[in-house]
Amino acid sequence: MKLIHSRFTKSYVITVIIVILFVLTSLYFVTVNALNTSIRSQMEYRDELIAKTLGTQVEIIIQDVIGNMRHVSPIVEISDDNNNKSAYEREVETILGEDSLYLLFEAYQGNKLQYRIPDVPFTSPVYVHSILKRMSWSKTRYVSNMIKLPDGRKTIAVAYPSLNDQGDFQGTVIAYLNLNILSDHLQKFAIGNEGINTITDRNGTIIAHTNKHYIGKKIKNKEVINNIEKERYGIWNGTLFNKNMVISFRPLLLGNTSLLVGEPVKQAMTPARSVTVLLIKGFMFVTFIALVLAVFSASRVVRPVISLIKQVQEYREGMRAKFIPLHTKDEIGDLSLILSEMATELREKEQSMFYILESIPYCVITTDQDGRIMTFNKGAEELMQYHRDEVLGKHIFNLPIKQDVQEFVLLKTLKEGKAFQEVESQIVDKQEQLHDVRMYTSLFKGEQDQYIGSLLVIRDVSEIKKLEEYVKQSERLASLGQLTAGIAHEIKNPLSIIQVAAETLILQIDDSHVDKEIIVELTDDILVSSNRMNKLLTDFLKLTKGDSHNETVLIDLIPIVNELLNLLRNKFNDFNVKVSTDYQMSHAPVVGDKYKLSQLLLNLLLNSLHAMKNGGIISIKITDKSDCWQLSVSDTGEGIPADKLKWIFNPFYSTKPEGTGLGLSIVHEIIMQHGGKIWVDSEINKGTTFHFQLPKGG
Repeated sequence: MKLIHSRFTKSYVITVIIVILFVLTSLYFVTVNALNTSIRSQMEYRDELIAKTLGTQVEIIIQDVIGNMRHVSPIVEISDDNNNKSAYEREVETILGEDSLYLLFEAYQGNKLQYRIPDVPFTSPVYVHSILKRMSWSKTRYVSNMIKLPDGRKTIAVAYPSLNDQGDFQGTVIAYLNLNILSDHLQKFAIGNEGINTITDRNGTIIAHTNKHYIGKKIKNKEVINNIEKERYGIWNGTLFNKNMVISFRPLLLGNTSLLVGEPVKQAMTPARSVTVLLIKGFMFVTFIALVLAVFSASRVVRPVISLIKQVQEYREGMRAKFIPLHTKDEIGDLSLILSEMATELREKEQSMFYILESIPYCVITTDQDGRIMTFNKGAEELMQYHRDEVLGKHIFNLPIKQDVQEFVLLKTLKEGKAFQEVESQIVDKQEQLHDVRMYTSLFKGEQDQYIGSLLVIRDVSEIKKLEEYVKQSERLASLGQLTAGIAHEIKNPLSIIQVAAETLILQIDDSHVDKEIIVELTDDILVSSNRMNKLLTDFLKLTKGDSHNETVLIDLIPIVNELLNLLRNKFNDFNVKVSTDYQMSHAPVVGDKYKLSQLLLNLLLNSLHAMKNGGIISIKITDKSDCWQLSVSDTGEGIPADKLKWIFNPFYSTKPEGTGLGLSIVHEIIMQHGGKIWVDSEINKGTTFHFQLPKGG
């Protein structure tokens, strides 16, 4: 039973049957097609041959009728008292009596009926006006289209002119033919029981037919009518008389009529059907023999294959460690030996992979494409506090290791097909302890380049996070100490000036000779120094705490630049500075705080202004850098030494004696708040250019 139900047996037998059926079917169609082609060719040849023979026979009949009419045509010229009249009448009666083809004979002198034999009294005259008129000018024999006699009989008229010795027209003799007799003649040449022979007139009306029922009816097929009207020879295939037929058609020259000879395709193909039945029986017998042989051949192959499949299943279920070679002395035996070697090698690789995964100090988890856990290493057990037997085969998203499953980066990887690197997150272990982690995800692809699973690596960074917080706290304390030392240093000088000025004021007040100019000068020193300290503290607060003004909206950089240039125009004139702008676009939208961006640009413009004591040029350029706008502020001032460029954005560092060293620090802070970047190019005695980029908005 296993052999019968084996998929290999079924596949092999089906393949054999399909091949045999394909070959036999192809052979069948080729044979039948060749047979049909041969029969059709023979049928067309037979139809043409019979049409030619029958056409000759019909033309001979019409020629005999015309000959008889020529023989008796002088009867028109004989008067009633002429002795030859009775002789011609007896001749006509003899012709009509001996040949049943003739229905009636008439002789006309001019347009007047002179004789009718037999003398049948008709209630109305025979309508032959068109025939007589034709004979008067053509003076030659003529076969008419289908006409009806006054008594209703259908016939055709064969007319012959009577001419005197000078060739003048005297009258006409007309023989009316019996179409049933003509049809009987056609019946003798019919092909088989269903073959048809028919004669039509010029209009396609049937004059004679093997089936007399069709006499007087018109042929309805337009293509056949067209061939008749154009007096063509040839073979035609189509529906005629409600049957699919092959017809040979040819004109009958003596009578200006056409002959159709044909037979139904079904009748002609009768011999082919018996051959077809014989072929089908033979093919069925061959198919049966082939099926028996296929089952027998398959059984010899299936038995060792089934044995091999059983070993593979046992190996997959862990019930077998190696394969028993099959001694079949063919490729199946070689296959069993190769499988045994592969099984040994695979087991060694599995053990190596297991040891590698176990030795990795991080949590390593693999899943299938649906998120079911396939592997769970020792690092995963230590981090999540789950034993691998608890989770293998389960959906990783069903484990309570994330407070919100939608935030699980592995879910995004499986849904979007995208890998993630160093994603900061948090997970909860089995003991409900929270861990700061970094996650890494990627996807496995199969042989068809489709995703078959995912890899999740989780690194516990809780301790690293604590150390980073300690480092940040230390950096904040160090920065605070640096800022405090800087403030103390910067405030010390103004306080000294204020102290000296105050002491001098006391001495001046105690002195009876007070010099007002000295008092005013000392007071100015105190005010200047206090203003300097106030500005220093204001800038410091801006740097450390940020300005309270923080309205982020979509704004355009170009109007901000133009507004500042307009406000500073008088100051530029006082310093003999010219300004040029180069905007390579009409709008430069960004998302930001207009107040802070104005402060940023103002600081840069004032720095450039103070760097050109003897005048110069400030150039402002805005360019499009794909995903951001780049604004450059250039001056032609004295420049910044290369060894000082790296310090200019540090708090309290200034290249100007009167500067606080906080202006560029504030500029740098504003750029960082807007997600941009800033850098500077400078060359001594040639000038400085500040470049900064801001992300595009809108």
